[in-house]
Amino acid sequence: MKPIVIVSIIALFLVGCSEEPATEKVFERIAALQKKYAPDKRTAVFNVRTYERGKNLIAVGDVERQDAKDEILKVLSNENKNVIDSIAVLPDERLGEKKWGIITVSVANMRIDPGEDAELGSQILMGATVKILKKKGGWVYVQSADKYLGWADPDQMIRVTEGSAKEWNNSRRVFVTSYFGFILQQPDPQSFPVCDITGGGVLKDLGTNGEWTKVGLADGREGFIHKRSVIDYALWGQKLTPVADNIERTGKFLLGVPYLWGGTSPKGVDCSGFTRTVYLLNGQQLNRDANQQAEQGESIEPGNEFENLRKGDLIFFGRKADGKKPERIVHVGIYLGGRQFIHSSGKVRINSFDPASPIYDEPDRRRFVRARRVIASVPLVTEVKTK
Repeated sequence: MKPIVIVSIIALFLVGCSEEPATEKVFERIAALQKKYAPDKRTAVFNVRTYERGKNLIAVGDVERQDAKDEILKVLSNENKNVIDSIAVLPDERLGEKKWGIITVSVANMRIDPGEDAELGSQILMGATVKILKKKGGWVYVQSADKYLGWADPDQMIRVTEGSAKEWNNSRRVFVTSYFGFILQQPDPQSFPVCDITGGGVLKDLGTNGEWTKVGLADGREGFIHKRSVIDYALWGQKLTPVADNIERTGKFLLGVPYLWGGTSPKGVDCSGFTRTVYLLNGQQLNRDANQQAEQGESIEPGNEFENLRKGDLIFFGRKADGKKPERIVHVGIYLGGRQFIHSSGKVRINSFDPASPIYDEPDRRRFVRARRVIASVPLVTEVKTK
């Protein structure tokens, strides 16, 4: 095998030839590696492009695994050209020791690209830990506990070392169960707030004072929240577990919450953000997007009139596979029984599969694909595991 020739990136400025795309063979091989190492670009990093410049074959981009980079260079070494390696393995070493973040606002946005005008991909709740992979301008590229990737505002988190992230994750904490609320400066309902909070947030437990729990944020701020609004984090997912009636109750308490593309909190939810929030507030973690949730739990044959479904089952909509086109899941809701379901479409609302019902949803009945039973089938994950 021809040895790999690694050329400094400075060589780019010494070659007078114009850039051209790499051969189709190289493109196909890199695409195959992307499928191997990052089958879902939402949850794994593999952003590599290759092009030719004279006698040089240039690879630019980033991956999150050293073995992925090694295999890319091995493929390129067979092209009888000098290989210019400009592939970074994330996290970027230029970040220094603080390659972790802890969210310090009630809801932090994760965008597809670094910019306020970029599409919202997902959200992260207060107290969650994220892994910081790289920085660009005033934005940081992060990976949340569910492996989801996106660009976040560093002002909405505190950057910490791996040791500090472990210390936070191992501290005594509480999980916020109320849908909306405030952390107050004093244990008094008339006190001014330290900040707002939503269900699913995680705070440091600093002790109980009568009807109030003193809590701490990762950035050092402290305040008080009513003790009925939180539960000991160590008991979350154990003392409080998903029950069909509670799933229904939680979903109905979110009725009217506006649809928000990328939203995953009681402030605003997209379809999968709604199902995720409902289950999170009942001690169970779902994947981020509808097609990802469609791979969790147990497949259920619904029956001609949905008679085999139970309250709390997830129902999925889109396009069934037909031999010419693959299945495509684009929407998700929660079955309530009696052919009714609750979902986020415009706003959180209840609809029916029954043509005789005043809330009959004919378009969604036509695009119904399948159902999954997920209660008690997947674990709670609210923080990124450190090494």
